[in-house]
Amino acid sequence: MMLGKDTDTSQDPLSIARIRDLFLHPRPTYMPAAAAEAIGMSVEDVEGWMEVGELEGIVAAGAVVLPWDELVSFAMGFWEQADIEAALGADAADALPELLLLCDLEVRIPRIEVVALERLAARDGKSVDAVLASELRDLVSAQSEWLSRVIPGFEAALAWPY
Repeated sequence: MMLGKDTDTSQDPLSIARIRDLFLHPRPTYMPAAAAEAIGMSVEDVEGWMEVGELEGIVAAGAVVLPWDELVSFAMGFWEQADIEAALGADAADALPELLLLCDLEVRIPRIEVVALERLAARDGKSVDAVLASELRDLVSAQSEWLSRVIPGFEAALAWPY
């Protein structure tokens, strides 16, 4: 079974513009209102995520701002990477580390795992790719010490965008 072809990467022009602007024209920091505009959320939502610690601001010139790397890391948690890469097009190779670019993988796994992935993805409103990638991210994070020794660029890619 081929996993990885179930994401609808069609997007509205505003979402594409936001993704391209955030990844290709980064600013060092964003005021909450600018961060909200950059990722297509309300200012209240951004401030709410800041209050619960999902978005961590810093104080600069007497104001709380969000660093670019923090905003990108947060955005990648709710934008599907396939959508990000589709919006970036050929610029994805310049905007993302090579080891983070999507690639196809054909696997054979027990049907129960395929069905579970499909149901979890449907429940969460995500693609199977996104659910599986999240689980695999946990695996590679747990094995990062060894993987950093055997894969050139691994440590930097795992830490990106920080």
